[in-house]
Amino acid sequence: MYSKASELSFNNKFANLGHPNRIWTVSAIHGEHSQLVSVHRAVFDRFAPGDKLVYTGNYLGSKYAKPLETLDELIHYRSALVQRYGVPSDDVVFLRGVQEELFTKLQQLQFAPNPPQVVEWMTEKYPELDSILRAYDSSLAEAARTAREGILNLTRWSNTLKARIRAENGHENFFSDLRRAAFTEHKPKRGFAGNDNPPSNILFVHAGIDPARSLDQQGDSFWWASKNFNVMEPFLPFKSVVRGHDPELNGVHRGKACLSLAGNCGYGGKLVCAQLTGTGEILEILAA
Repeated sequence: MYSKASELSFNNKFANLGHPNRIWTVSAIHGEHSQLVSVHRAVFDRFAPGDKLVYTGNYLGSKYAKPLETLDELIHYRSALVQRYGVPSDDVVFLRGVQEELFTKLQQLQFAPNPPQVVEWMTEKYPELDSILRAYDSSLAEAARTAREGILNLTRWSNTLKARIRAENGHENFFSDLRRAAFTEHKPKRGFAGNDNPPSNILFVHAGIDPARSLDQQGDSFWWASKNFNVMEPFLPFKSVVRGHDPELNGVHRGKACLSLAGNCGYGGKLVCAQLTGTGEILEILAA
């Protein structure tokens, strides 16, 4: 596992957390700026060198979201932690959620086989994307209208949207630096070898995984394979899988080999931040 994990750490799709002291893990935010600020205040003075901070995706969209304020808070908070504690910026990890994945697809809409159909599907299944587009002076309705006008107008719309993202300080880099998953990489304990060495590493994902696929073959499963997460068997070589978003809104749940931190923030619930040991034991769960 360790050689494979080391290979993945050089792949910008994944974040190798190494062997941290503690891991602060934040559930899906969905643009709830005030709840995010509350969690950030609770963590700031308790964060320490050797800790990691992992956000699990779906940062910006919901009915009452404040996308720009939320994204600016995330960017500035990482900078504040780095400056205060002298930690590397990659000690703060942002995973890609389904909202960020679909928002990226919208920026590439001119390459879709049937752009109007894509926008129609997104509007039906993920109407919260409209709040993100509106933050950048567009909307799903504008995307749908432009998609019907042809590739030329759609390309202009896409380029304009990208320019608006680029004009907001740090936003373009934020979206380009998102990771698909993160994992710890503890070295085997002395005296253990092969199957005698119990797994102690933790995998952090957005919504789920496909247990039948290896980590580097998950593809879109991090966003779509959320069913049966709470009854997962161990996903070897990991001791446990931690997620921050549950599409079925079942709330925080601890299973045999999994931890769902979905407090349903943005849907009337709480933003959850779990303080975990480096091997995944729960030290504390904060909720705002």
